[in-house]
This record gives sequence, structure tokens and C-alpha cells, in this order.
Amino acid sequence: MYDTMATQTPATSKLSVQCQLEKMATLSPSEQNNHAFLELVNDYMFSTNQFDLFERIVSYRSNEITKALPSTQPRGNLFTTLTCDTARSITGVTPFRNLPEIFLSIERIALAFYGDILGCWAAFKVSQLISEAENHLVKHSSMPRGKLHTAPDNDRYRYEVVTDIRDDQRLFLTNYSPVPMKLSLANVLINLETFVKQQHWYEMLYYLDVSSYGEHFILYQENDNSPPLLLSTALIQRWQHRDNWLTFDPFFQTESWTLIASNEKIQTLERSGIFHKPLKNKLNLGSVAAFDYSLLQTITQKRAVCEIIRMAIGGPREKLNHILYLTLKYLTVKLADIGLEAAYTIVEQPSILAFYGSVNNDSKGTLPYVSICQQKVEGTDLTTYQGIVFTGPMSQAFEHCSFRDYNKRIIKMRRQARTAENA
Repeated sequence: MYDTMATQTPATSKLSVQCQLEKMATLSPSEQNNHAFLELVNDYMFSTNQFDLFERIVSYRSNEITKALPSTQPRGNLFTTLTCDTARSITGVTPFRNLPEIFLSIERIALAFYGDILGCWAAFKVSQLISEAENHLVKHSSMPRGKLHTAPDNDRYRYEVVTDIRDDQRLFLTNYSPVPMKLSLANVLINLETFVKQQHWYEMLYYLDVSSYGEHFILYQENDNSPPLLLSTALIQRWQHRDNWLTFDPFFQTESWTLIASNEKIQTLERSGIFHKPLKNKLNLGSVAAFDYSLLQTITQKRAVCEIIRMAIGGPREKLNHILYLTLKYLTVKLADIGLEAAYTIVEQPSILAFYGSVNNDSKGTLPYVSICQQKVEGTDLTTYQGIVFTGPMSQAFEHCSFRDYNKRIIKMRRQARTAENA
């Protein structure tokens, strides 16, 4: 999927590409020059079958920079690694061993045009997506190019769960391109723009295909005389796909994560009806990995459990908070409606965590949200939480919570947090 650009050319010689790169190195970044550079990289890939060019450059530099860092320095993600002070003396400077010489020329222009190789890689992926969408429109000329007409606020919002988005042939617009796209492409684009480009989760570029298939929740807004505007999506991974759950990825079970499973939380898990009773004596509190595994072994209602990841909000900037509210509300309601009672989640967004905390404070009985472990995000003020949302009580909370109430709850929790810090 998305493996070609619209302007694919016949085989281009390495010498020709190298000469063009040398000329391009004298230019300044601009929309036109950047686009020409990405097309040139695309031509080189096809002429040499170096389709993993970006992966090889990034992996090589990441390993090289990590080895050069002081042993006492905390290891960050790809973005912090490839943009740190040490990286400046390596990227675009030292040659690649056992890799084509032209990789260094490509890296140097990527640094000049995009600031770093990661930003260039993301831009290249976006170009591929848009080119594939344009090619699809050409092949299906009866499908009109979209023009966005935004519907009135709180009007014509629709949501649903799509069993497998790669089989959905509908066209959607996004806020990131005027080109209508099939749902699978539109979802990848939103994931690219939000998780990768905005939140710098560049690790996702290695596994971008995950966003092009599978069961997804989608929220969109219908428009007059044009395809609907895709506003948000989330990947639903049911029990049978638990081997792919991000929750149990080794990254989320290292010693940097702290177990925070209190007696109250364990009681909530027990009362949910999803796990064995009694529960506490079956749980291993020795580590996050041990707890997660032991809890997984106690699940009795397997069809009622899923994981929700890659929740991407891709609406207009001035409406993002409202779209986030609608997404949380309708996603929770829909999950409860289709019998998914417990959803594993990984959350670091403060507003979501504040709302969940507020709902828990008002709860009488089963907590709507149970956080299991946490980790401080290196280089930020954020803390990431791994936990479980119980969709029944959470959807009930949303039924009595308007957008205004939602904001009030978040503001109140933030004030309480500031008061506690200053006490």
C-alpha cells in the first residue's frame, strides 16, 4: 500500500540522482524544492529497489548516536535521540558504513529542508498517501474531487465501528489534504499528522501499515455535495488479537514503569464481572509485567475485553477539544453497545486523565477507569498511564455530561492538582 508517488519515472541512474542532489544541496527549502526533493528520492528508490532507505538511515543513526551518548544519560525515543546535541555532530557529517554513499547526500538535504531526517521521512509518507489517493481518483474519474463545506456545530456528526477499514470503499476528506481518500488511506494520514508529526512518535513510521486495516471506530461529519470529513479514529483490537496489544509490548513493561494497582482498583476489577473471583490472591504484584500477565490469566469474559489504541483526533484546531469530547463519548457508548465492556488503554493526555479522575471521584461502586501503572515521559511534564476503561459506567457518566460539564470537570481537577502541589 501507498508505495508509489503520482510522478513515478523510469529507472534513474545513481549518477544522475547524485548530480541532481548536488544541485539541490545549493537550494533553500521551499514547498516547490521540498516536493522536488521527495520526488527525486522516490525515483531513486524505484531505480535501485532501496524502498527501506529511510528505515535504514534512521536505524543506523539511532544506533550510532546511542552508542556515543554517556552511559548515565537516559535513553529517549527516536525524536529525542536524533535531535540531541550529540546527534548534531553525527547526522549529515559522518559517512555510513556498508550503506550506499548517496544516503549521506540525501540525509544532508533532509536536514536542510526539514530540520531532521525524521521530519523528512514523515513528509515522504504523506506525499505517498496523497499520490495514491490522486491515482485512485484518476482511475475512478466519476468520483468528484472534494470541496469541504463544514456543517453547523453539533450537527450531522456520525459515528460507527467499521469491521475492517481496508474493505471500506467510501471516500473521506481530512483536514490535512483536499484530496478525498479511501478510509484506510485517510486513517493513515490522520495518524501521520497527529501521532508522528505533531506528537513526534516517529517509531510509528516503522509500523504505519497497522493503521491501514483492522476494526476501527470512526467519527465523521457529513457535508453537502462532498465526501464526509473524517474527524477521529481509534483502532479496536479484540481478545483474539491480544498478541498484538500494545499494552503487553516490552516497552510498556520495563522497570521504568511503576505499578499503582491499589486495593480499591483491584476491588473494581473484581466487581466488573470480567475477571475470576476472588481476584486478589491470583495477582502477582512483583512487577508490571508480572501483574499484567497474571491479570490476563484471570479474564473469564474474553469476548468483552479489547484494547483501544491510536486514537487520533484530526479536526480543525479550534474544534479539537470538542471533537475529543465527542470521540471519547461516542467511542465509549459504542463499545458498550457492541458488548466490549473492558477496554485496555494507554493515555498521557492530561485532559482525558483529568476527566477520568473526576468521574472516578463521583463513582459509587465500580470505578469507570482503573489505572494500573505509570511512567514519566522523558523530557516532558507528562505521565503516561496504562489502564482499563469500563465502558458501562463510563458511558453512563457521559450520558449526564454535556460538553460544558466535561470542561468544568477538567478545570476543577486541574485546580485541585495545583492546590495539592502548592500545599
